Amino acid sequence: MSKLELNRRQFLTGLGAAPLVAISATAAYARLIGPYSYYVSENDVFIRDLPGRFENFRITQITDVHHSRLVSLDEVRRVVELAKSTKPDLIALTGDYTTTYRRYIEPCAEALGGLNAPEGVWAVLGNHDHYTDRELTTRALERNHIPVLNNVNTMLQRGSDSLQLAGIDDWSWAGTKWSRAFHGVDQNRPTVLLSHQPNVLDVAETQRVSLILSGHTHGGQISFPIIGGPARLATQDLKYAHGLFRRGETQLYVSSGTGVIGLPVRLGVRPEIAVLRLRREIRSAVRD
Repeated sequence: MSKLELNRRQFLTGLGAAPLVAISATAAYARLIGPYSYYVSENDVFIRDLPGRFENFRITQITDVHHSRLVSLDEVRRVVELAKSTKPDLIALTGDYTTTYRRYIEPCAEALGGLNAPEGVWAVLGNHDHYTDRELTTRALERNHIPVLNNVNTMLQRGSDSLQLAGIDDWSWAGTKWSRAFHGVDQNRPTVLLSHQPNVLDVAETQRVSLILSGHTHGGQISFPIIGGPARLATQDLKYAHGLFRRGETQLYVSSGTGVIGLPVRLGVRPEIAVLRLRREIRSAVRD
């Protein structure tokens, strides 16, 4: 066999193996790197009638931590340290702290207890918190100085200016009590709502809310160029998969979260710690 024929055969053999190498490399990235390649997103959100003292108010959102055999406590602690480094005014936790087993609840809550911010760390529950143990999760978070806004609201005060903060129990478990969550809320003033499920953007009760912070979707966890995420073909939960959405005066930010469920992989959807900077919406005057 001539040297030319040998080189040609080696080339064709290598060409045939290239797709397998590419698939293997992609799978390795999705399993070994993707789930831990955290990034901090910075997002300006313009709020109508935002009080002056809340201009540039920074909310750092952590969601879908999913401490489990797939997501170690060390990874939860990494997320906590990254969140603290964002210098937030407030930290919002939007559910799904653990997966499946109750034994993960206390350690996760203790790790999250390392978070701090001038205007506090506030939480709501997600669907997986109901799967594991809703009451135990609530108690564990509150023992670690993280109030759970379970269909209640509070007022953030800066001098004479205030911002309303509300939270609801997981909507998919029919635990949401809108009248309780918004009791005493002035609908003519800005309100930030914490809701694990982003689909609440479509319900009438949220149409006077300024900003909803949600998770739940993991951004699909896997997304391919052009065709997007395969999970969207199997569920309606990805209608609002990731990013900023608007419906009338209400805005919704959906974070892709930091953990994983099902498969311990992320591909095309990096784990996210979201920072929302509130800005006052400037409206131009309308002249006749």
